[in-house]
Amino acid sequence: MIKKSFYLLWGSQTISNIADIIYLMTVISFVFGNTNSLLSTVIVPLIRFCSQAISGLVFPFVVSRFRLSKVLVIAQLSQFSIFSCLMIYYFFSGSIPLTILFLLIFLISFFDGWVKPCRNSLIPRLASKDALVKVNGLVSTSDQIIKCSSWAFSGVLVIMLGTFNSMVIVLVALFIAMLLAFWIKDHTVIDSKISNDKVSKWSQFAEGWKISFQDKKTRTVFMVDAIDTIGGTAWIGAFVLAFCVQVLHKDESWWGMMNGSFFAGSILGGMLVVSISKFFNNRKFPLMLWGLGIYATIAGIFAFNINPFVAMALMFLMGPPIQVTAVIRKTLLQENVQEVKLPKVMSCLEVVNNVVFSTSLLSLGWVADTFGITVIYGIAAVATLVSVAIGIVARSNFTEQKAEALQREAMRY
Repeated sequence: MIKKSFYLLWGSQTISNIADIIYLMTVISFVFGNTNSLLSTVIVPLIRFCSQAISGLVFPFVVSRFRLSKVLVIAQLSQFSIFSCLMIYYFFSGSIPLTILFLLIFLISFFDGWVKPCRNSLIPRLASKDALVKVNGLVSTSDQIIKCSSWAFSGVLVIMLGTFNSMVIVLVALFIAMLLAFWIKDHTVIDSKISNDKVSKWSQFAEGWKISFQDKKTRTVFMVDAIDTIGGTAWIGAFVLAFCVQVLHKDESWWGMMNGSFFAGSILGGMLVVSISKFFNNRKFPLMLWGLGIYATIAGIFAFNINPFVAMALMFLMGPPIQVTAVIRKTLLQENVQEVKLPKVMSCLEVVNNVVFSTSLLSLGWVADTFGITVIYGIAAVATLVSVAIGIVARSNFTEQKAEALQREAMRY
């Protein structure tokens, strides 16, 4: 069963994602256009990662005091308000100092860091356990469609409309996303009602981390996800562009087609999950390991390939297993962690992923400059194989879960 509020949540996050991409493109274009400095432009995503990491550390205190649906509204309202201040300043001055701009980016990103844990924690409250794979697949597929289309057209939009008009579109989108979030109904009697003032601040902060590392199933998913993030860093735009130029001897247009090929594969993978979600329900963990294994194999072949057409095909083939494994990991956490604990665990996962991604980005950048761009794709393959090995060692932790799922399926008939 899928509740009506899920579709409100889905719509809110879809519109919010569109606003986020247009906002990023507008800000990056503004910074680069006014400074002509690549370093100043790179500071924008760096501020976002740092702010969201701090946000994830603060999130457990917030979710201990307020209901999850209310936290989502607070986050959306705060982003809308801060962005309104940014627009008003820009409207009256015609420009904005970088220090003020970076401060506002930090604040917007801080509240944005609450949105994803809220979304991922609300989903199991708005859909039955048997529908989790399907709804996660729907959300993941729409995310990929938005990323593919918005990154493709937002640059053209900013050029055609200009900075201020693009900001107006972002503001309207944030307002609609906020309204949809406001209408979400979560009747689960948990959150702040079970968290009283007698619980110490340290306990509120540490609760999610304790579950993440003490519970065997959660710890396994965390380790697999973190190690896979190391390999996933190799596929950011800058590295793929360098591979196109240095190895494939192609220009930026080919890089764009390769990114499009990857997104097409990811969308196909999401549609696959949605269409045969029942097949995934009782086989989640082994299918996750198979998906990671296939992805590692493709990444290894990619590292040694010099044919542009083969590279594009490999990027497409990589999309489905990456999408399937990402949906399964999210679903496993939603199934194995209590609803009241899930928001804190999800925020811990976001903090870990932000730290791992940032560290990997710097490390792989150094490796690419020192040893060559192809080496990082070999590292991506090896890192993913390590996560598969961890999953194989810990697979017995999920045997009981599979048996329970099969028993529930048998009881239906």
